[in-house]
Amino acid sequence: MNTYAFLTFLAAGVCFVMAILFSRRRGILEAGILSLLMFSIAWWAFFYAVELLGHDLETMRLLNKISYPGIVCTPVFLFLFSMAILDKREWFTWRRISLLFAVPVAVLVSMWTNEVHWLYYSVSELDLSASFPVQRLVHGPLFWFGISYSYVLLLLSIILIAQQCILSRGPYKGQLKMILLGSFFPVLVNLNYLFGFVDFGYLDMTPIAFTLAGVFMALGVMRYRLFDIRPVAKETVFESLPDGVIITDDRGTVADINPMACSMFGVESESSIGLHFSDAFKGIEPIVSFLGSDLSKSDLEVGEKIVDSRKTTIFSKGGKTRGSVVLLTEITERKRVEDALRQSEERLALAVKGGNVGLWDFRIKEGELSINDRYYQIMGYSTGEPVIAFQKWKELVHPEDLLPSLEEMDRCYSGETDHFEVEYRMLSKSGEWIWVHDRGEAAERDKNGRATRILGTHIDISPTKQIEEALRESQEKYKKLATTDMLTGVMNRYSLDELLKTETDRSKRYGIPLSLLMLDLDNLKTINDNSGHLAGDEALKEMCSFVQSNIRSCDHLGRWGGDEFLVLVTNTDLEGAMKVAEKLRSGFNSLEPKECGKLSISIGVSTLLDGESDYDRLLRRVDKALYESKKNGKNRVTSLI
Repeated sequence: MNTYAFLTFLAAGVCFVMAILFSRRRGILEAGILSLLMFSIAWWAFFYAVELLGHDLETMRLLNKISYPGIVCTPVFLFLFSMAILDKREWFTWRRISLLFAVPVAVLVSMWTNEVHWLYYSVSELDLSASFPVQRLVHGPLFWFGISYSYVLLLLSIILIAQQCILSRGPYKGQLKMILLGSFFPVLVNLNYLFGFVDFGYLDMTPIAFTLAGVFMALGVMRYRLFDIRPVAKETVFESLPDGVIITDDRGTVADINPMACSMFGVESESSIGLHFSDAFKGIEPIVSFLGSDLSKSDLEVGEKIVDSRKTTIFSKGGKTRGSVVLLTEITERKRVEDALRQSEERLALAVKGGNVGLWDFRIKEGELSINDRYYQIMGYSTGEPVIAFQKWKELVHPEDLLPSLEEMDRCYSGETDHFEVEYRMLSKSGEWIWVHDRGEAAERDKNGRATRILGTHIDISPTKQIEEALRESQEKYKKLATTDMLTGVMNRYSLDELLKTETDRSKRYGIPLSLLMLDLDNLKTINDNSGHLAGDEALKEMCSFVQSNIRSCDHLGRWGGDEFLVLVTNTDLEGAMKVAEKLRSGFNSLEPKECGKLSISIGVSTLLDGESDYDRLLRRVDKALYESKKNGKNRVTSLI
């Protein structure tokens, strides 16, 4: 075995090991692409090393052909890896990937058929001038076409990574520097192979250079933990998430931050990512203290806002701490209600201390309920008899609350519990229902453990119940704000996105059709310009009201953005969806609201196709169909498959 073959075998082994290691994390896009890149280089290097051990021209030609799938795939996978680490996910569609591999496939075919046309290698002969035989190749026009394409991909990757490296800060800059450095090795070595600046004979050292590039890329992502933090941030944070999210690594560096968190603290994501949290949130002491503490939960006062902060630690598969995710929810309004509730409870405590608590004494055998004056006052009476019958008490309790209250009392009576606490409504003298809190404890029991006497307290909790009701209404209000478009009252984009996921999964699971309509109010800008934005808002509300009243209860209308609205038509194929769309268009066109005048809508229609696992392509099609409706004169329905 000659030295060059040994080095090339070693390079193949290194790449193969790295390909296996990264394939274990193929669920992360960057790791999966890097694994494929390493495997391509390993394939290339291995068969080239075997070729270097050959002694006859035919065997060398065959091995060269076998190595070529790795040769043509390597630049493509390197480009895709660059797009992955730069978060350019739009490149990862079947159409674009197919186009990227079109030239390599053509190059591969021309190389395999070279002996027919001799346009790829014009000369292929055995060179015996060195210490071991090598194949002397003279490159033809098709070779230069293929190598030009490879260099376009390589140089484009280097330029884009370099641009991002200049703009990045903190650990991301280190990651990109390492990857950028590795990218130069194959370019320089391959240029030397093509033009002979340093004489290596006819030996191609490019596989070894690509191996060095792969090692630098692997060192970059492992040293800076690119796969541990960045993918978590990108999959966790959504641009439309109503809560704030901050992602930090184990050194306190801000790995990602979403727009809501930026709004809460008045920072910009571009200037915060890559900085230590103490620098990213400089001057905002509450969040800096929380991020630097061991607390998992805290309420932060940021100006006039109160932010509920919850911190969750991110662990690697090996159990090592890799960073943390902080979820931020503004709770200013809720805190105000809770403060009011707390103040009410404090007043109740003072009332108890001052003797404002009703007291009762229930002698079970006699059925007598003795109560104090405060008890009577709570019920609206100024004075009362010192002893009343238990039956009278049952008549005053609300029918819906009587049975649950008696069941709790019976548990105490039978000895199952020492005491009971119940809340129920009682009829006051004025005829109004008031909420009371009763707590009773067995004071005496017979030999069988059954209570013979129970003493207790009786407290008016109507104010507290009112605050609880206010809190519940406030929560419902904010839930509606988070899921509803405030202008039209239909679902907002966040709700639509969740519903689309659910309905898409249901469609694929049960094999039922799912169609989508995208509506756009024609000439909204003209209405806004001529009649004002209030008139435009009225037109949008008029359209939503009409559509909502003319679709099935199982269909859903929501605002996707601007004046674009989606109608999710369940259990309906394309033909049925077209009928629904035409019905909506013609029906709306026949209206002429007094406030808005003659209105019309344009509609795009599409349906979920077999083999589509999500709704991204469906959205693109329906958006394109709507565009065609607008382009072709508006007030029409267009479908697209």
